[in-house]
Parts: sequence; structure tokens; C-alpha cells
Amino acid sequence: MNNLKSLRKELKQWGRYWAAKEATQGYGSKSNLERVKECCELGGYFSSDAHLFSHGSSGIDEPPHIKALTAKIEQLSENCRLAIVGRYLKQFKDPELKAWANFPEVRSVQFWLIRAENALL
Repeated sequence: MNNLKSLRKELKQWGRYWAAKEATQGYGSKSNLERVKECCELGGYFSSDAHLFSHGSSGIDEPPHIKALTAKIEQLSENCRLAIVGRYLKQFKDPELKAWANFPEVRSVQFWLIRAENALL
């Protein structure tokens, strides 16, 4: 990451990656109706305990560039992390991010975002 434009591009990729992981929220891949249909077709009920172990963060194998950026973001101050997560992962606009992160004013959002981006360069 040698300039702000490429950093922001990588942060957008980082945010989309983690937003996609967050969106599943651990729900099963089969609906109840699909399970009943499967039981009728196959003539039995099949259960697995794999669903108990597949939702933890240890089950996520993140790409190396995402992992490296996550490690850098974790080293930032709390307000910098809130600004980065709110903008790139949650995709909040300034007023929404101000309320979500409990910043005192909208200008604070820009201040912490620029400070975080500069720290990541």
C-alpha cells in the first residue's frame, strides 16, 4: 500500500470480505422444508453435528492480504478502528457513523478516518 487510493481500494475489499462473513450469521444452509423433503426421498433422518463447529471464527480461513490488513487494523486506536469498521465494513455515511461510533460531531468522523488511513499507509 504505497498511496491512499490503493489503501482505500484494499479497505473496500477487506470490508466486503468481512461483511460477507458477517451476513451469514450462522444460519443453516438447508431450510426445514428441504430437510423434510430429504427425509421422505431418502427414507430416513440424517443428522450431523458439523453445524456446531462450522460457525466459529476459527473456521474462517482468510486470504493472506485480508489477514495482514486485519492485523494492522487491530493495532489502531479504538476510535480509528471504529471509523474504519463503520466506513468500510458497515458502509455507514458520516451522520450514521457519528451516531454508531458515538463521535461528538460529524467532523470527528473525517478526522478519525483520515488518521486511521494515514496510520495504515
